Amino acid sequence: MSSLFQPWATHARALGLASTPQAQWDVISDLLTQAFGFQLFTSLLYLEDHRLMKRLYTCDESTSPLGGFKATGAGPWSRHVLEHGQFYIASNEDDVRTVFSEAPLLIDRGLHSAFNIPVRHAGRVIGSLNLLSRRHAYDQVDEDLAAVIAGICAPVFWQALSAAQTAVADIDRSQLDSV
Repeated sequence: MSSLFQPWATHARALGLASTPQAQWDVISDLLTQAFGFQLFTSLLYLEDHRLMKRLYTCDESTSPLGGFKATGAGPWSRHVLEHGQFYIASNEDDVRTVFSEAPLLIDRGLHSAFNIPVRHAGRVIGSLNLLSRRHAYDQVDEDLAAVIAGICAPVFWQALSAAQTAVADIDRSQLDSV
């Protein structure tokens, strides 16, 4: 007998069996495709004590390159997603322009909406799953499902956190972009 949870359980099992970071991100990408769909998927690791983010994954490096750190600043997106741990939904181009420094590039590529899912561990936000797509793609999104998916993905972020903590020591913050 199949249950409502079968697709999510299948992905949770696959994520638990994935033996490399790339295999983990492949499972997460498939999971998010099935749950919400996207044209662009990126993930950001959040180092709260340093107020920095690092892109862990992207499905399109020409739009969102991997690596490097970005300062979080005190903007509305950082407060909403990283500090308060709330979902962020951008419905259209105007919403995208209000929070993303790279908005012109995103909009030019037809990415007119966004759904950002904070990922928590031990009560703290440690990252964000970021989906972008056509206009109004996430207006009716199931936030309960997003919370379950964030929980399933938390160990992948936690694993990346320790490596990133070591790299932070050598960063010149004056050279970073901020959100």
